[in-house]
Amino acid sequence: MTAIRMADEHDEFEIFKLCAMMHEEQPYHPLSWDKVVPMIHLATRRERGVIGVIGDRHDLKAAIFLLIDPIWYSDDWQLLEFFNYVRPDARKTRYAFDLINFAKTCADDLGLDLTVGVFSNIRTEGKIRLYRRLVPLMGAFFCYSPPSRPSFEQRLLDVMEPANAVAAE
Repeated sequence: MTAIRMADEHDEFEIFKLCAMMHEEQPYHPLSWDKVVPMIHLATRRERGVIGVIGDRHDLKAAIFLLIDPIWYSDDWQLLEFFNYVRPDARKTRYAFDLINFAKTCADDLGLDLTVGVFSNIRTEGKIRLYRRLVPLMGAFFCYSPPSRPSFEQRLLDVMEPANAVAAE
């Protein structure tokens, strides 16, 4: 198995580079560093998550971001995968496989359900086959993107608080 370690604050710059690469490949929505940075901090500072990384501190090849988050309809918590990313130059490896197994070990250690998935339309079938080999299938995701939004609606969406923030009040 590949050596995987838990990232800390000294890995953040490299993790941000991986996030930028990931977004270049799948730019479905604009990237907001104002949102990405604090989420990464939750894991690198071990406040509410874990990031498992592969590679040297200044040359990360792959990472998996797992957030400890409540299930929206329950008092139970889960380990929720935000991303499992392997750099393009490191994809002929077992890194993605090893990172999923790392996530399962984290779930075992924490005693939490692990929720992972493929939300992509790039090499989707191969990713699904990998996950299906390692984690039981439960449901599916579907995403419809309207061709355009009226400017008023976009302005409204820009000022609305996320549902989680509103519900927490």
